[in-house]
Amino acid sequence: MDSAKHLPLRQRTRVAMGVAHQSPASSELPDLMDRIEQMGLTEEYMAYRERYLGWRMGKSESIHRELTDLTPSRSIVEGWGHWYPTLEEWQWRRTLAYWIAVTFFEGSLFFTFSSFIACYSSRLGHLKAALTTWGYAAGKVNYFVCTYFMCLETINMTNAEFHRDSSMLDINSDSDAESTTQDSLDQRRHFKLWPFHWRTALRNLARLGIGPWPYLASAAYFVGVWVFAVGLAAELIRSVPEEVASQVVFYSFVLGSFLFTAGGVFECIENGVFKTIKCDSGYIGAVLNTLGGILFLVGSLLGYSEAYAFQADFLFGLGSAIFSLGSGVMIIMWKDEQFGLTFLAVLNDLGGLNGRPFVRRDSQRVEENTFSIRGASFIMIYCLTATVSIFDFLVVLWDRDPRMPYYYIVERAFNALLPCVFAHMMLALNAGVYKTPRLAPFHQLYIACRFIAVLMAMNSTARVYQAVVMAMREEVVALPEEVIVMPMK
Repeated sequence: MDSAKHLPLRQRTRVAMGVAHQSPASSELPDLMDRIEQMGLTEEYMAYRERYLGWRMGKSESIHRELTDLTPSRSIVEGWGHWYPTLEEWQWRRTLAYWIAVTFFEGSLFFTFSSFIACYSSRLGHLKAALTTWGYAAGKVNYFVCTYFMCLETINMTNAEFHRDSSMLDINSDSDAESTTQDSLDQRRHFKLWPFHWRTALRNLARLGIGPWPYLASAAYFVGVWVFAVGLAAELIRSVPEEVASQVVFYSFVLGSFLFTAGGVFECIENGVFKTIKCDSGYIGAVLNTLGGILFLVGSLLGYSEAYAFQADFLFGLGSAIFSLGSGVMIIMWKDEQFGLTFLAVLNDLGGLNGRPFVRRDSQRVEENTFSIRGASFIMIYCLTATVSIFDFLVVLWDRDPRMPYYYIVERAFNALLPCVFAHMMLALNAGVYKTPRLAPFHQLYIACRFIAVLMAMNSTARVYQAVVMAMREEVVALPEEVIVMPMK
């Protein structure tokens, strides 16, 4: 075994997979390890294989229990291999779940900052639109990506039985009836990108025994984002009369908030919030999302009267902060391999006591633990870095001096946007890197990037804070002049 450590990566991988010594029959099969290595999927494939073998061991144990008149655990029988029958299934669900959690968290940060700063919008001067309206716009873009991916995951939901049926039909497709079934199956197998394939989504979820709530939650959030966008468009289009725009904003925010509340309620039903108290991650995240939606709805209703403008913005900020907590829970769930997040609870029960998958290690079956507080925290820090960088970018564009040359403004705006670019590159890297690199110098570079992101977040925050303070001081200084000039008129 010691000599295996000195083998090349390809041979070490094959030894770990148990394919270093092949029988004459198996040697005739194509060796796919070269292709796996060329695609850069060796680490992911090994991780998937460990979990799949752990599930197979658990399934064998459950069959043994059934033969001895004991009830097998459904989470073991319908565990890892049932929901992730192929490496491709695991990869795309893992990737979608990651970006759902990240964009939900980043969008909530935009809404939190813009809502709380809107409480003092009368003192923001020329920065009011940049810090409020355009902050909401950036948040809605993130929410759109998040909810769209939620719809895709629920619409394209499959399991091992679906893939097994596909294989059987590929082998036996001689008759016209089987050919028709094969055509139908090919249509189902095609990855659907339209988020309103509601018949397909509900039919697939019912066939899998999941229920309609995951898609209903996803669709409610998705439609709610578009309804919010209508109100935002009414604010941004200058040709719309102010009276009409205010009414459109009010009704769109009320309806959008209602749909967000409905999405949270559907998540609560999916996680059994109204039936039991188990307080796991999905349970807590669903409750937080529902509470955030309720605060959105109350704030929208208060927004009908200008007298309650401060209370409305404050409730929006509080609801957004709670949404940030809920999406933070989703990031933690992703790090813990619970890719169903708060809206697809069936993917969060993969056999282990804590819902994690089992893996096979040294011929034993143990529960995998990939959760890392630091890993989840730095994902949130990258999102924070990107958020404050966007606000810094907007401040630069709105705080320009007409006497400054145009190229100088572009240069400052580009510099303000660089932390956002860096943060999203690190977020993309986290989506693809399964574990923190251990080999020097990649480990040191990876850790150094984390500290650089923290410094960038602090720098951008300081710049935005300074711009806001200066704008407020200018408004305070300008106020007495207006008071003096008004009587003279």
